[in-house]
Amino acid sequence: MMIRYAIVPRVIPNLIKNQPIRWTSVASSANKDEVKPFEEIPGPKGLYNVPFIGSVLHFKPFGQFTPQTTHKLFDSLHDKYGPVVRVQLGGETVLVEDLKDIETVFSNEGKYPNRPGVDIAKIFFERNGFKLGLSQIQGEEWQKLRTPVNKRLMKADSAHHYLVPQNAVADKFVNILATQKLTPEEMKDLFFRFATESIAVVTFNTRLGLLDQSCDIESSEFLEATKRVFSIISDTLSGKVFAHKFYKSKIYLDFEKSYFAIRKNARKHALKAREIIEQQQKDGTLNTEEPNLLLSLASEKGLENEDISNLLDSLYVAGTESTAKNLQVFFYNLAKNPDKQEILRKEILEAVGESGVVDAKALSKMSYLKHCLKESFRLNYPIAPGTLRILPKDIVASGYNIPAGTRIIMCNQRASNKCFEDPDKFIPERWMRTDDGRKQDNTNSMAVLPFGHGPRNCIGRRFAVQEIYLATSKVLQKLKIELEPESWNTEFIYTAFINIEKPIRFKFTKI
Repeated sequence: MMIRYAIVPRVIPNLIKNQPIRWTSVASSANKDEVKPFEEIPGPKGLYNVPFIGSVLHFKPFGQFTPQTTHKLFDSLHDKYGPVVRVQLGGETVLVEDLKDIETVFSNEGKYPNRPGVDIAKIFFERNGFKLGLSQIQGEEWQKLRTPVNKRLMKADSAHHYLVPQNAVADKFVNILATQKLTPEEMKDLFFRFATESIAVVTFNTRLGLLDQSCDIESSEFLEATKRVFSIISDTLSGKVFAHKFYKSKIYLDFEKSYFAIRKNARKHALKAREIIEQQQKDGTLNTEEPNLLLSLASEKGLENEDISNLLDSLYVAGTESTAKNLQVFFYNLAKNPDKQEILRKEILEAVGESGVVDAKALSKMSYLKHCLKESFRLNYPIAPGTLRILPKDIVASGYNIPAGTRIIMCNQRASNKCFEDPDKFIPERWMRTDDGRKQDNTNSMAVLPFGHGPRNCIGRRFAVQEIYLATSKVLQKLKIELEPESWNTEFIYTAFINIEKPIRFKFTKI
């Protein structure tokens, strides 16, 4: 860290000549003769092109941005250089914002999409001699592990099997909101506990008791380990810390300790599931179509205990922080738009009444709920840029050649606001269809992709969305969501996912 910051200030004034480049948009479908070489893609010059150093210079104390405002950095780069930008960000990277270019990237990702994983997690697995997890592997090895997951998690009704236990979790969540006066920090923690308890029902087939007043020590330590893992991942994604690549730094050792705690819990439940499967095989009662993730994965031939543990790790970790934050953002948007909240409440009450269970049939009737959540994703995008891909072939983006093997970041966060009418307004109706089946707003569907796209999209997306649907439906059955005045203009930043600069001061009032 000291080396990174000590050398640069002496040379910046003399070496950086970073003048803006004038640009004009070139169609993605440019003729071959019109395609410009990769080297001509506009972007920061001079010392900004030096590996590692170039990345650091964008951030304080050398630049005006922080890892939490990376989205603003991307906006500034596109404003300055155009729809395609070549920049050093943890390695040579190309940013694209045009929807046609985003579609081109996904159309050429190939049979085995290459999405680099979190480097500190990969290093952790390798240093400890573990098999790599789903998010770290590539190629045929990735497909071999992903295939059984798709069968269990990606079907349209995959998450519906868990509606009964997750209804119980949501009921407990609502009861706390209705009966306890929480500080903003306690409220923030409650959202995290709700999301963690909900996904644990899926990954571990059990309740952790995180919403109970007498939560046991093991579950509390498990929760804190999860929070710490996310905090460290955020710092590594931004480039704030990178010493872990070279040796076991203090940050790395902290990550290792926390991730071991998660693995220990996941492995314990995986082994228990394996024992149940073996007993059912002996008794002749094994049902391979059992809607139970643990049991169904354990019954898959070719999946070892470590594979199952890795899958559970990935699904569990991905389904805690992200769901908690997006639920808070969704509630914030509903609170700021009470007219839309009332329309949604009416739909919910018509579907399930004042205290009914939210089942699959009820969810199928709640189209406005789906529109509201998608609009919340559009207005406050879940991640700072969008999805990252490394393509197996050359492509042309806005008239420039991008060779195979280049890191490409698709800036959906920018596109999801730039490409819509009244982009700063919360308008769920824009996602509704007219009587003849057309969308009210015909903007390219590639703009809002909060869970990625294609074969390598998020494995837990159906569960994350269902948890948000359940929490929202249960809350609006009983409570009105409002904001205290000081939270009316909340600032959003980005860590691993969208985050809140200061905990939101919600006010939940019984109807």
